[in-house]
Order: sequence, then C-alpha cells, then structure tokens
Amino acid sequence: MAPLRQFLRTRSAWVSAIRRDQTPNRAHAGLVEWDRSNGLVKLNPLAAWTTSQVWSYVLKYELPYNPLHDQGYPSIGCWPCTRAVAAGADPRSGRWAGREKTECGIHLPAPQAAL
Repeated sequence: MAPLRQFLRTRSAWVSAIRRDQTPNRAHAGLVEWDRSNGLVKLNPLAAWTTSQVWSYVLKYELPYNPLHDQGYPSIGCWPCTRAVAAGADPRSGRWAGREKTECGIHLPAPQAAL
C-alpha cells in the first residue's frame, strides 16, 4: 500500500474498480466518494455494474485481462492475500483466506480519531 499512498499524495482523485455486488461493505459505494484515508476524490465508475456486465464488456471489446482469472482466481489482489477458488465457491472466498479481513487495506476507511 505504501507505493500507492505515496503516488496518491500528488493527485486530487483516483479511479477504482469497486463494484457494489462484490461485498456487503461495498453495497453502498457511490460513483464519487471522498477518500478520507488519502484526502482525495475516489471515483468508482463500475459501482453499479455486475460481474456479468463487466465480463460481457471485456469479452465484447476484447479487452486484456489478468490470465489468473482463467486459472481459478475470480478476485485478484496482492500475492499474500489471494488464493484460487474452488468451482462454484464465492468468487471472493480466495481473498484473505485464513485472515480476519473483509477488505483490502487500499480501500479501508481512515481510522477515526479518538475523542
């Protein structure tokens, strides 16, 4: 996360691929949000898209995609936090396997200041 945070220090906005159908934590993601952790605007242009819509678009326009998707990795994050998923399992079950996490550190809200 350190390289991303350093990069974002010089930016006023960033674009993510967060979608509402990915997790309960993302169900209310806005198209435009304020990212408190990084102090900038966060754009989520795919927020209202479904997995099916994303793949239809990728295939229709022959967009390049990570080949791990074809090897049982429907949700790809960093190496230590990503595992292949069994056929029919929740697509995000390979994320943070064996960890008590539900969200990547990149998309966590800023910690609340103690009162």
